[in-house]
Order: sequence, then structure tokens, then C-alpha cells
Amino acid sequence: MKPFDPFEILGVDSSATDKEIKKAYRQLSLKYHPDKNPDPAAASYFAEFISKAYAALTDEVSRKNYEQYGHPDGPQAVNVGVALPEWVFAKDKKVAPLMLLGLVGCGILLPLVVASWYMLSSNRFAGPNNIMAETLAFYYHSKYSVKESQSLVRIPETLVCAMEFISMPTPAEQVAPLEELRKSVLRAYPDLKDKAPFWKRKASVLKAHMLVLSHLEREGDSIPQALQADLKFVLQKSPLLLEEMFKIATLPRPPHGYGWLAPAMAIVEMQQCLAQALSISARKPQGKPADASTLLLQLPHFDQDVVKKLKRNKIGTLKELAELPAEEQREQLSKAGLSSASAEEVATFLSVMPTAHVLVKFEMEGEDEIMEQDVAKCKVRLVVTRPSHNQDSFTLPAQGKSVRAFAPLFPLPRDENWYVILADPATNSVLSATKVNLLEAERVGFERPEVVEEWAAAQAGAEADSKKDGQATGKAVAAASRFISRYGKGSTAKGSDSTAAEVTDAQEAGQLVELMFMAPLKAGKYDLQVHVLCDSYVGCDRILPVRLVVAPLTRAAKEGRDARSMAKAQQWASDDESDAGDKSDGKERAGRDSDTDDSGSGSEDESDYDYDSDETGELESGSDEEYEEKPKKKSKAKVEKTPSAGDTKQAPAAAADDEDEGMPELLEQ
Repeated sequence: MKPFDPFEILGVDSSATDKEIKKAYRQLSLKYHPDKNPDPAAASYFAEFISKAYAALTDEVSRKNYEQYGHPDGPQAVNVGVALPEWVFAKDKKVAPLMLLGLVGCGILLPLVVASWYMLSSNRFAGPNNIMAETLAFYYHSKYSVKESQSLVRIPETLVCAMEFISMPTPAEQVAPLEELRKSVLRAYPDLKDKAPFWKRKASVLKAHMLVLSHLEREGDSIPQALQADLKFVLQKSPLLLEEMFKIATLPRPPHGYGWLAPAMAIVEMQQCLAQALSISARKPQGKPADASTLLLQLPHFDQDVVKKLKRNKIGTLKELAELPAEEQREQLSKAGLSSASAEEVATFLSVMPTAHVLVKFEMEGEDEIMEQDVAKCKVRLVVTRPSHNQDSFTLPAQGKSVRAFAPLFPLPRDENWYVILADPATNSVLSATKVNLLEAERVGFERPEVVEEWAAAQAGAEADSKKDGQATGKAVAAASRFISRYGKGSTAKGSDSTAAEVTDAQEAGQLVELMFMAPLKAGKYDLQVHVLCDSYVGCDRILPVRLVVAPLTRAAKEGRDARSMAKAQQWASDDESDAGDKSDGKERAGRDSDTDDSGSGSEDESDYDYDSDETGELESGSDEEYEEKPKKKSKAKVEKTPSAGDTKQAPAAAADDEDEGMPELLEQ
């Protein structure tokens, strides 16, 4: 809509006087006034525009309305037009309701439904593993939640209480297959027959639990075909659910901010059993410790009969079988009843079994020692080796890829991952934990096997020295670090020294995993453990005892730390100012040098320190002492095993989740 402009209507300038306005009005009246022009359009134009324009410029009230509202008559209504197709305005009364319904449905209801679906679905799942929020609630606080002292045998009953399994359909055609599955489970677990709570759960939960037990007993092929799809779904979701259970087990809990060690270890053991279809009763025999020969049961095509036959030939452990020559190994497996193809699969399994080599040290960045309530750092350096590294056909996975686990009994591809845990076993506490992929550690183990040999030699030497001195043998890890820093890469001939580059390179060998943790609240010596656990194989775990020394946080120590922090901040500020000044001076000196070169004169002495250190890497000015780099202070906690008398322990958080007295309705039948 064109705005009302009285000056434009009368044809005068905005700075026109009253005399000029009246003159223009009289001239337009002669042309458009009804007495002079009988045309109705002219009369309408005169009344609506010319008269109002004249009034807006001469009448006081009309002028105020024009100045305030833009029109001499005051506020005007605004008409807005929207371009719509002609069929919208069809005169057919039957079409109009349909068009209205279509507009409401497509323009209002459909976007509302899509938005509601998105909001509900986005809130239903949580975390990187896309686990249902109800599942996490079950795992965190319910009758079947993760408990502080939960063992491996109790992990499956928590695992299957996932909403993913609860919502599994159980159609009528699965009744007969489920009965067949129930009989198979009872043959493997006869003690379940009298456990009514096991059978009185929701049908989908019971189905998931029986499928897990059947897989662990290597009965997957005998499961009815109608349940094979459910078995695959359960095994696909179980590793992700176990990972979430591990996060809940290691979740920091008040008052000290530590997690629980027992359930965390049990969850990783459950992942190992799932990967290799190993029975829980074989992994953790009830009433007695696990025998070394039980590790043989994780091998494909192995059962108790095969293990007994190997024992008759004095092969009772996994290590003894792996160390046999290839030809003798095939012969022994053939005597135990395995076919040639099965023996080849066992040989492949033995060749890919990983071995983790570990170095551990504690640090407090910028400080000499760890004090009470410090946020300290546990540095774990890892190297992974396998017998297959010696084979010509071995190739490392591409950068960014994961190492695939060899799990022939697991129906889905599975990546090999490791859990690194810093724990206090005496108080069932997890100070820090993380899940990692050790591809870089394996790369070092494959390309630089001499690092592992040096670590092993250093450990052996440290144990011998500690025995002579009457000390504990737990200094092997620290000794290995000293050995590498002394001899660098590979073996060194007598009388020769390693270069500084080799020493630095050897110290940084392996994959570094850093665990941040809160130091205990009280000063003392704490005998901790670093657990390195593989989630795909049984028997590859490494447990290293380490000692953490926590100094008391006295007032003097706190003031000293504050003073060092202030000094460091001032030093950084001074360095920044110096760098900025040096750069500007360098530009000025460069300009002077160019002028001097052009004139053919100059001083060599003045140009000795006239180069920017950022460009040449050389010192700019001052003595050597002024540019000596002050080493960073780092606390290196002593790594020992044997505690001395009077050592103190920091108790972990003893908070236990309140259990619901009744069984959740979703799990009941």
C-alpha cells in the first residue's frame, strides 16, 4: 500500500509555504472539483485525496493526525493479500470441507505429529550406544540393579532386565520352541528347576536369559530356528548393555567419588564369556578357584572330554598347548578328537591371543608429590604382542580401524577392546577406569618387539636386585622404565652409550593411557592395582600392584603451591611480553640490516643476535644461563608392592543402592 503523501498529491515541495499550498489547491480544484468536473472518479479523487491533503497541511487537527499516524483521518486499517490458487475458492460446497481438512491436516497436524515423535524418540534413547533410558534406570536403581559386591554369576540376571529385551515380542508360534529351549537349559543347569523366581518373570525376559545361557553353553546351533533371530538380537545388544553396566559400576559415588571394583571386574568377565561362548561355571567354579586348564575351554571345539585327553598327555594349560611345535600341536589335538579343520581353527586362536605389557607411574602436573584431594594422573603405557606377529602374512589394521577379535562362536563381528582400571582391592574401590582400543600399542609391539624384551629383562633384573636387598619385587615396572631410559632402543653393546634421541624414543614407546583420579582424603601409603582387561579373551588380563604415596596437605605446602603457581603465571606473562617485543625488534633490525646492506656498510657483531628465534631457532640475546629451560616438576610415585607397618587405607564410598522390595512389574509374568 502506497503511503499517504499530501505534498505529492498537491504537487508541491515539502518546504512549500501556505501561499504555495493554497495556490496548488485552487488549481487542482479547477480540474477535479465536482462543480468543474462531473466525472464521478474525479469527484472521488478530489474528496479522498486533494481535500484531505489540503487539510493535512492547513488544518491543525488533520496535521497532527498526519504527523502521528501518516494520514489526516488518523489510524488506517491495513489490508494484506495472500496469493492463493483459484481452486481454493471453488464454489462447490462439497470440495470446501475437503480442502479445509487437507490444510489443517498437512499444515498443522502432520508437523505436530512429526515433532512429537521426534521428541519422544530422542528422549527414549541415551548415550553413544543408543540404550533406552528405562534400561539405564533399571541398571542403576531397581531390584536387579548393579550391586556393590555383585559377582559374575549374578551379572546375567541384571543384563536381561533391559527394556530392549523386555519389549521383545513372544508370539504364539514360539511356545513350543521355548519349551524345547527350557529343557535344554535345565539339562545344563539342573539347579534352576527348583528356583521359582527364575521362571516367574516376564516371558521376554525369561527368553533372553535362556538364550544367553544357551550361548554360554555352546548350544547355539541346537536352539530352534524360530528363536535364532532373537538369539542374534540378544547377542548383538548384550556387549553394548554390558558396557553401560560397566559405566554404572565405575560411576563415582559419594562421599569419596570412587566406583565399585567387584561388579566392574565381573562385567568384563561376562564380556569375555560371551565372546568365546564360555560357561560361567567354567570361568568361576563355585566353591573353588578356577583351574588353569579351564582357560582351554574357551578354545573352539573344546569341551571337558578334550581337556581330559590333553591332560593325559601332560598338556594341562593354554600356555603348554601354545608352546608346542605346530606339527606336535596338530598331532595332540588329533589325539584329543579334533578334526584337521578344527585343529587349524584352534591354531589360529592361539596365534592371535594377545599379551599386554604394562608400565605404570603416577604424576601430579607441576608438583613434586601427590597430596590429599589432588586430581592426580596415572600414566599407563602399553604394548601388545601376539604370536601372529612373527608370521609373514600378518598385517596391521589401517589407522583408525579396530582390531577384530577372533570369536568363531560369536555370530557377529566383534572388535577387541581393553579396559584399564585403577583400583584399591582392599576397599573394593575404582579410582578411575576407561575403555580403549590398543591398536597403537599393537603397532609398537609389531614394529618394535625389542621394547618388550627390554621391559622383560628389566623386570627380571629388578626382581633379582630386590631379593638381594630384602625388598619387595614390585619395583619391576619402575625398573623397566629406568632400563629403557638408560639403554634406549634395542640392545646396546658394552662400552657404548645410547643417544639422547634413542632414550627419548624408548621412553615414549607404547600407547599411553592416562587415568585422572582424585587422591584419597587422608595422607598415607595406598597399595593399589592397575587392571588391564581384554573383553574378548580369557587369560589375557594383567594386574599390576602399585603403591601410591599421598603427602599431607599442610598449610605450608598449600602456600608453597600457590606461590609457585603465581610465579609460573608471572613467568608466562613475562615470556609472552618478551616474545612480542622480540618479534617487533626483529622486524626493525631486519629493516636496518636491509638498509645497511644496500649502502654497503654494516657490523657483523651487531648481526649476531638480530634474528627472530621463531625463524632460526637460535637464541636472540643474553647469556646461556638466561635461556636455560627450567624442567617441569612432576611427581613420580614410587611403585612398590609390600606395604610397611602402619600404612593407612582410604575406605571407599559405602553407599549402596536401595533395593525395591517387590519385583518390578515389567519383569513379572
